[in-house]
Amino acid sequence: MGELVGAASGLGLLVSSFLPWYSLLDVNVTAWQAFTVVDLFIAAAALVSLSVGIAVLFRISVSYPVAGSTVATLFGAIALVLIIVRLIDPPGSDLDIEFGAWLGLVCAAGVTVGGYLGMQDIASGHQAASTG
Repeated sequence: MGELVGAASGLGLLVSSFLPWYSLLDVNVTAWQAFTVVDLFIAAAALVSLSVGIAVLFRISVSYPVAGSTVATLFGAIALVLIIVRLIDPPGSDLDIEFGAWLGLVCAAGVTVGGYLGMQDIASGHQAASTG
């Protein structure tokens, strides 16, 4: 279940990166336009979490969800921290924070939690298999 939460959040994170994050007067700026490094972590977190969801959904690999959930948790946490920093300290002065930034924050948290839950599901599954 955690992998699917992470994948849905990853999709939302990817979509949010193309929505307006900041505005100044009538000009909207997406994450891709506003950032030079943060957007790369957003994309990495989104793509890794999506790949884990795809691997689980289509039963492509047994071992990839373990590693993928770990990497998704790491990149999701980094993206979450970077987004929080950019909400507190926008990349320019007098910028208004738009819906995309808030959606990105929620989705980055979802990627992090989904990855963490995916690791827990896997660990408990292996433990149950070895004791049962």
